Amino acid sequence: MVNAESEKAVRYLQQLDDARCAGRWKDVPELCRKVDKHAPHRATLTLTARSEAQVAAYSAQRPSTATSTAPSSLSQLIPTLLTAVEQSGGSGQDAFQATVCLGWLHYVLDEPGLAVARLPQDFGAVAATLGSDATPLSAWSKVCLVKGTYLKGSALEKTGAIGDAVTTYSSIISWLSTASPGTTNVQFTMWSEHLLVRLCQLSDQSAHTSHLIDSSTALKTFRYWDKFWEGSSRSGGSEAANAPRYRRLAWKAYYDTLSAILRFDLPYQHETVPTDQEKSALHSQSSIRLRQRAELKRVETVYESLLIKETQFPKASESNREIEGWVDSVIDNWRLFCGPTWNDNDLGEGGKEGVARSVLDILYRAATKTFHSTQILRYLFVVHASLAEFDLAFKAYDSYVEIITRGKDRAEKTGEIDAGVDDDSTVLRTSAEAIRLLCRFGSRKEAEQALEIGINIEKWLEQADHIRTASETGSIASTETQVESTALAGAYCAIGISHANWARFTYQVETRAESQAKAVQYLRRSIAPSLGCSNNVEALYALALVLAETRDIAGAIKVVKRALSPANKTTNISADGLLSTGPTSAYGRERKLIPLWHLLALLLTSRSEYDAAEKACEAAFEQFGDPTILFGADDANSYRSEHLNEASGRVVAGEGIVDRMETFEKTSVIQIKMTQLALLEVTDGASAAVDGGDELLALYSRLFGDPGEEKIKPAPPVAALAPPKSSAGTLRGSIFRGRGSVRAFSKEDPARNSSILGSKASPTAAQQGPPPAIQVTDNDNTKHTNGHHHHLLHHHKTEDTKVGVARTPSKLRKRSASLGRASISDPNQTPEVPPLPENVHNGTSTQGTVVSLSSTPRKSVESGDRALRSIPHNMSNASPPIGHADQPPKQDVRLPAPVPHADFIAPDPQFSKLQQRRQKVSLLISVWIFIAGLYTRAQMYEDARDAIAEALKLVESFEVEVLAESITSSALATAGWGGGKSAEELWADVFAARGELSVTKGSKHLARTDFERALLHFPDHPASIVGLSDILLDIYNESIPLEPLDQATATPHSSPPSIPSKSQAQPHSQPTASKTKYLTSHTPSAENQLSPPELNRLAARDRAFGLLSTLTKLGAGWDYAEAWYALARAYEESGQVEKTKEVLWWCVELEDTRPVRGWGCLGAGGYVL
Repeated sequence: MVNAESEKAVRYLQQLDDARCAGRWKDVPELCRKVDKHAPHRATLTLTARSEAQVAAYSAQRPSTATSTAPSSLSQLIPTLLTAVEQSGGSGQDAFQATVCLGWLHYVLDEPGLAVARLPQDFGAVAATLGSDATPLSAWSKVCLVKGTYLKGSALEKTGAIGDAVTTYSSIISWLSTASPGTTNVQFTMWSEHLLVRLCQLSDQSAHTSHLIDSSTALKTFRYWDKFWEGSSRSGGSEAANAPRYRRLAWKAYYDTLSAILRFDLPYQHETVPTDQEKSALHSQSSIRLRQRAELKRVETVYESLLIKETQFPKASESNREIEGWVDSVIDNWRLFCGPTWNDNDLGEGGKEGVARSVLDILYRAATKTFHSTQILRYLFVVHASLAEFDLAFKAYDSYVEIITRGKDRAEKTGEIDAGVDDDSTVLRTSAEAIRLLCRFGSRKEAEQALEIGINIEKWLEQADHIRTASETGSIASTETQVESTALAGAYCAIGISHANWARFTYQVETRAESQAKAVQYLRRSIAPSLGCSNNVEALYALALVLAETRDIAGAIKVVKRALSPANKTTNISADGLLSTGPTSAYGRERKLIPLWHLLALLLTSRSEYDAAEKACEAAFEQFGDPTILFGADDANSYRSEHLNEASGRVVAGEGIVDRMETFEKTSVIQIKMTQLALLEVTDGASAAVDGGDELLALYSRLFGDPGEEKIKPAPPVAALAPPKSSAGTLRGSIFRGRGSVRAFSKEDPARNSSILGSKASPTAAQQGPPPAIQVTDNDNTKHTNGHHHHLLHHHKTEDTKVGVARTPSKLRKRSASLGRASISDPNQTPEVPPLPENVHNGTSTQGTVVSLSSTPRKSVESGDRALRSIPHNMSNASPPIGHADQPPKQDVRLPAPVPHADFIAPDPQFSKLQQRRQKVSLLISVWIFIAGLYTRAQMYEDARDAIAEALKLVESFEVEVLAESITSSALATAGWGGGKSAEELWADVFAARGELSVTKGSKHLARTDFERALLHFPDHPASIVGLSDILLDIYNESIPLEPLDQATATPHSSPPSIPSKSQAQPHSQPTASKTKYLTSHTPSAENQLSPPELNRLAARDRAFGLLSTLTKLGAGWDYAEAWYALARAYEESGQVEKTKEVLWWCVELEDTRPVRGWGCLGAGGYVL
């Protein structure tokens, strides 16, 4: 019989329920008395409520004020509650509440086993049973469902049953998600938060419990937590003392799980799409990735806001571990988002640059909660460098080094190790990366800075040796552990590269030789077997290049073959991107080997082994197998030799590897194709090589697109060019020195440009205005006067400001037999071209774009080597790599490897639009000038003139773009970072090419005008100096007249008066017999003995001598054979026979080891791949 409840009973029952839900436990006894009076049949309910009030009171005063008698009084409640449950039959909401109260009692009394036994087995089933009754669930029953679930799960964790705890926690999520409890009372919110926070922590896919729950289920839990957070944050959430920290840890687990899904390519289940429009694009890869990125960004924002808000600034002797772990995760995700497996379309607005800017904001905010964090400074250095903000990057690096240096000095004096600084291995890797960036993207100033960093590394190594020696004698009580061998190898490699790079820029001959010797020494040391990096491709490439430049051709070939050996494929470790490890790139090793194949080809040409050199060039492309893999199905046949086109039998749809290449890689492809044409010219003549020019232009178009379509638009208002928040302001200034002021923009003054471009007409291009457009004629149209059609210069310009290139069918003839054929040289010798890897068959490869899950185990340096002291705080606690014999069964070892995989290719920095344009235009101009040279040597002068005109248009257009960015004259003379050339140097290149064409045609006075103009733009331009010097020496020995016979001829090329040399007033009387005397005589009175023409000829000789003397001391001319030969001629004209012989012998030595093209054509990165 069901007892009917009076109106008062109902009212008091509701008040009791509300008091329990609100946690007003002091009101419970009085309300229970009233319920007992008006509803005596609810005795179980009132007993449970009174017991809950006592447990709550005991929990609130623990542990400081709890009395010793309290546990005994709580224990007395257990029998009465058990009796009440038995009398009620164990069913109904009152019995369920009493059961949960029993479990709570045992839990508070630290009896987790009894708590587990008392509580229901499946709370999801209990919720379904109670929900099916006629009586609706009371608010407190809903609280008990969540509360009981949490208590049982927590008790199971205390007993060690983590898997059962996860099952228990998860059993109620379905009810929470679908039942819509519709209550926001304090107790429900508190117990729900406890449950969800703990379940989120156990669902973390990056933790050791990741095997207990799959990623899809974990995401459902986290997304429910997200919704719960939105509701509870409005109502205030739990007021417990540690509640903010636990909520933050739940968000951290959410973020770490999304990060693990991203890094390890785990299944990602997107949220339900609410609209039909979104559902239509649901299954596309880009759409899924956009959602994944958006979810990660949302969670990232919430967690960061909580972390920054709730974290206090540490003391000087402390560090914020959670902040440091947070930035580690952010950087790891940034490396993946900005790596080869994601593109801009996958990332939404801003693309990869937007992601990097967001990371910078996070790093600067994190810096406000850390004290001199070397970790954050290191990451600022890396991310700023990735955005091509090298000035800011090296400000961060300078601050980093300053803190590290102070810490090392302090450790050396006191023996106290600063636990907050990076360990020595990380310091070496960071410094090696700094050298790599400076040498790859910088110029002379940066080369000097790289040399200083290399010297600092040497000092650190010596300092570490001193500390180690002192430690071994017992003067310093510390545990000495050697630095990681891979870090030491990378440091030696970087030091060697810095010395080699400086040798290219120094003006001192002795310093150059010393730097090159040191470079060889350190590079050899970096590949020593004891360091475990003997197959480092970057070190081998740099070593081979230095040996080549020092004319050790045999040694260089040996080193290159070692790098190209297929046996090194699986053991190779690359040093590039030491701080930017990420997923491996498709055909990464093969892509890195392209410059090495090119270097091998050049080395072979220096020994006149042209057939083997041609094979090496072909091998650079053949290593990818099917040409469609490299160029894509639609374009592969247009860039290959005929025998490769015939051998390709498969067609692979989609884009090619070249579409994934960075700019420097694409430049290497262009350069090796130019070398192929140079080889063709050597073996078959220039007339045969010109037919491959259209293939070269088509290849450029395939790799870089139409340069005319990529012109930079006029700059937006200054406000739109303001730096992002992460790049300026007081926050950055507090970390390292602030930036300079933003320059003001003003209107461009076109006077200089018009004055330079207004006098470019010549007898070969007599019309005024812009250079002529290049016409395209079919084979059946009117032929050119020299019998050669303009099929190379194949595009027709419709606008003067648009220069484009388009692809035409390949005409490069077959130059070599298959690489499988035996060499024609001595069969007992090692083949000049190493064999291709055996795992490439029919255009297939076993490599793919996968995340590297393991790395080569690190090796310790032998005790006899120098070693740095390790920092205990930063000692690695990671377990052995996957597959190790001691691998724990449940330990997560999927973190990124500390050393890049052999197939990892660090992405190029995100250069500005202008710098990207500079790189592409510089390369295209060099292509046009190269083609013009082919035409010139083939005596197709009109075609050569047209090719130079195309280059001239590109320079004109690019100069306008530069002036649109900055109106200062220095902008035209500065190349900036990234390997391109300045506008002034490009002008010099074009004028020098035009001058060489005029020399070939016999118009030396016109050529002199062009060479003079080139030197006005770029005073140290090698080709212009040599060309002008030859003409000046011809004037001196009267091979040509002092002035052109036809004055009208020189009028279009008239130039400002040349700058008089210091020796212009030297005496001259006899043209031949007294040359030595007049060269050394500086008597002022002798000036009156010479006629003006003789003085001019003497001045011409002396000017040529001065120009050549300077050039041969520069990095661009110390091994430039033409410059030395011209200098020998100047000595000869001056009567200095011994000097002439000495220089000529040097020319012979240079020519004996001279490749078909200069070593500088290997790539814009110098010694860095």
